[in-house]
Amino acid sequence: MPTRILVDTNFLLIPVRFKVDIFTVSADAVNDLTEFYVSSRVLDEIQSLKEKAKPSFVKELRLAEAFAGMCTLIVDPSDDEVDDSLVRLALQENMVLGTTDSELRRKARATGVKVIYLRQKSYLILDG
Repeated sequence: MPTRILVDTNFLLIPVRFKVDIFTVSADAVNDLTEFYVSSRVLDEIQSLKEKAKPSFVKELRLAEAFAGMCTLIVDPSDDEVDDSLVRLALQENMVLGTTDSELRRKARATGVKVIYLRQKSYLILDG
């Protein structure tokens, strides 16, 4: 069974900002086939950020949305903070959480969720 990776907004920005193919490199990091998932809360967060962002960041967010389109959507009706929602979903569904947010990484690891993140701006590493 492939490793299931739940991605956050920052993880979707990795290909845009660092030219790292998250879909290929993640499989190498986990030594397994991968399936990617995105929460509806992450898509809402991207929309919200686009409304307030400078034009250059809006372009990055549009590309992140395109990458999100390559992931399977998980509808999350909760009112939790986005980060709390991601940790809860990853824990419930036994998924690896893909993020570059150090605070979110700490929260996830504290609850026993494995995390995949960008290291040295060039490769992904699995923690946990």
